Amino acid sequence: MSKNFWLIFLGLLLINNLHLSALAETVLQRIARTGELKAAARKDAVPFSYIDEKTGQWTGYGVELMRLVQRRLAQELGKPITITFTEATTNNRFQQVEQGQVDLSCNAATITEERLAKVNFSIPYFMTGAQFLTKRENVDKIDINNTLAAVAIAYIPHTTTDSIIRYIYPLANWQAVSDRSEAVAKLQRGEVKAVVSDGILLLGELVKQGQDPRQFVLLPRQPITTELYGCILPKNDPEWKKFVDTVVGSNDNRRLREQWFNLEQGFFPYTILNQP
Repeated sequence: MSKNFWLIFLGLLLINNLHLSALAETVLQRIARTGELKAAARKDAVPFSYIDEKTGQWTGYGVELMRLVQRRLAQELGKPITITFTEATTNNRFQQVEQGQVDLSCNAATITEERLAKVNFSIPYFMTGAQFLTKRENVDKIDINNTLAAVAIAYIPHTTTDSIIRYIYPLANWQAVSDRSEAVAKLQRGEVKAVVSDGILLLGELVKQGQDPRQFVLLPRQPITTELYGCILPKNDPEWKKFVDTVVGSNDNRRLREQWFNLEQGFFPYTILNQP
């Protein structure tokens, strides 16, 4: 065989070995090697992840939780760790993690069995659920203990809320919208009497649109469904999951959550029973 053949063969073998080595590298090993934590953030997940209009920087409870992971990594590894944010959307947030583009994404993603088939999740860092947002002046018209027959309600199709709530109240006048922004706008214009979605995200949308949350009410006080949010993580990396779980369960994170959601002094006052 020619010399060129062996050179090509050895080159391909080297490339293959490097590829296998990269595949075998855990997230913690790669971060230790590169000094970089790759995270995902969304512009539309207030109050978990959004752009601060004054600073132009990523902010939100989920963003700060990922920065807390960054600080813990620096302590654990004994070296500076940078965090790089890649924008995520509702359509690609799971693919980004599954394909190794990012290491974690703490952006209001509900833990479900279907999603666990492709990605992993941290332990829950927040609990919310389906609630009806209505103007305070319309509270008497939203009797959730009745059928809500003919009451105009905006909802977002193909969500965990959609799959349950419309079957509980089949006689309501359900009006599909593309997102919470459109839904809250319709509520403001009086085109619907209520909007149904995860309560905390409805509150976030109100603040995002410059509305006074005190002029609105979330019904019922305790959500109808239970949505447990977890940080999206790669599958088959128990070491990385254990590390993130430790951060999520830490006192530092509890203080961070209080800073964002405390009823008296939080940025987005919100509470329900049995919060993680």
